[in-house]
Amino acid sequence: MLSMHRLSFRSKLKITFLMVSVVSILITGLFSYRTTASILEDKALKLTQDTVVKSAQIVDERLNQLMLVMMTFMISDSFQSMLKDASTGNDQAYFTHMTNMDNVFSQARIAEPLIQSIYISTPIGEFYPLPMNRNHSTVFTETQLYQQIIKEKRNIWIEGHEDPIFSGSQRVISLVLQPIAEYPVRDVYVVVNIRENGLRKVVGPTAEGGSLRFLLNAGESLVYDEANPLIQQTAATGLTSSLLESAPSGYTTFKLGGNDYLLNYAGLQINDWTVVAIQSKANVLRELRSVKWTILLITAISFIVTLIISGWFTRYLLIPLQGLLLVMKRVEINDLSARFRSRNEDELAQVGFRFNRMLDQIVLLIEEVKLAEASKRSAEIKSLSAQMDPHFLYNTLNTIYWKLNLKRVEESQEMVMSLSRLFQLGLNKGQEMTTLEKEIQHVVQYLKLQSSCYENLFKYEIRIAEPGLLQQPVPRILLQPLVENSILHGFESMESGGCILIESDVDPLSGTWSLRVSDNGCGMEEDTVKLLCSQSMDQGYAIGNLISRLSLGYGDEARLEVASKPGEGTTVSIVFPWKGENPDEF
Repeated sequence: MLSMHRLSFRSKLKITFLMVSVVSILITGLFSYRTTASILEDKALKLTQDTVVKSAQIVDERLNQLMLVMMTFMISDSFQSMLKDASTGNDQAYFTHMTNMDNVFSQARIAEPLIQSIYISTPIGEFYPLPMNRNHSTVFTETQLYQQIIKEKRNIWIEGHEDPIFSGSQRVISLVLQPIAEYPVRDVYVVVNIRENGLRKVVGPTAEGGSLRFLLNAGESLVYDEANPLIQQTAATGLTSSLLESAPSGYTTFKLGGNDYLLNYAGLQINDWTVVAIQSKANVLRELRSVKWTILLITAISFIVTLIISGWFTRYLLIPLQGLLLVMKRVEINDLSARFRSRNEDELAQVGFRFNRMLDQIVLLIEEVKLAEASKRSAEIKSLSAQMDPHFLYNTLNTIYWKLNLKRVEESQEMVMSLSRLFQLGLNKGQEMTTLEKEIQHVVQYLKLQSSCYENLFKYEIRIAEPGLLQQPVPRILLQPLVENSILHGFESMESGGCILIESDVDPLSGTWSLRVSDNGCGMEEDTVKLLCSQSMDQGYAIGNLISRLSLGYGDEARLEVASKPGEGTTVSIVFPWKGENPDEF
């Protein structure tokens, strides 16, 4: 007979499943229960969904009727007459309008019983039903209703709250409207307060033992106050908003407090509210409880028998996996000498052996990374040394010396401080990245030194379009080689009149910002520009080096462009991706 340790892992699983399948016959009832429960659950969801959709249609109809009543209200002669005086600021007929509007208020409340009260805020005064007691301690412009209509600048529905406008602290739902007029009207708002209890009755029942229906807004908050803790907990889950993203209506199951519930929802057409219904899954499946307990008893017996038979097989099958787990734990504590060993030749053993080969590759990669890091350090040192151009340093020190001989001590001191500051900013505490602000400071020190060395040769100007640009990250020593090219090559044949312009601006549409260095020097031929852009680090700290550094730091997100014509100067532009806050805010 073939030795067990030579069998494939697939064969071992087959043997195990054959033995377990004998026991699994005993738990067939469990699948029958699940099938029946699934059918009952699906039917309950579909039946409740029809009810929820109808409830949403009823709510939509009532709210649409309310909107129609208010539209009729706002095109009435009394309202339009008042609106005309409000638009011109004429408050002479205020009391006349107040009396005339009272009849319109009554008609609107009779036409739609959901309406608790109506309030109109205008520049010439307030209008509301005369029988209503106005809460004069509250100013409309200081209420949340006013703040929201100002913020949204459109008709808005405001969820359940205590009425701040009228006395009695009635719970209402508010609709804040802007008036309908044929001429411009400002600062006129119509507030329609709906009875919270009235809307609750329209939505449907909220009693325990059956389906509970309620309203949620787009922010997963209850539209009206609900004392039922299950409704409050369901609203707090935030489940409905994620479901609405896929469909305007539907149903699902969810778990809350360890219990399973069925959830149905349907969105309204008139606003962003949603009718939601929940019911206990246990209540739907209560008729299957006796079957459930019988199946659970059979399942328990089957489980014990299966546990006895399959225990040995499970332990045997997990031996190589446990060995692999121990090797992985040793690797976690940086013991890369750990290796998997097994007498088996099945698939799990093959995984362990491949893991061994992976560890061997990791050891080799670590060595390669160490070598690459050493090469990187060498490149950084070479890059840093490039800023300390011996010719530039010689000219600077020589200029300082002669200025001291000519008793121009103050200028010499400034050059020494600029040179010191130049090296300090260039080193940047060993960090490759700096900010545009520090890079500008670095190049200013360089320009000051070169201005002292080449007196009257050139002038420079720096323009930063937005203050926020100064905090954008850039590679260090970015501008110096560009300015150096302008001075040494662009102004090579000039004795005076040179001009260097450094400017930066942002393009919010593309999410990029640019940095440009321009001069009015001798310019270059097209072939020379191509050669300049292809220079390597071995040929000096030039544009080719900058292109390589930009590619390493930004990939394809950054680019460098050179525009030049003989006799017309040269412009080098670098485009960076925007980092940090939205550029539109600047």
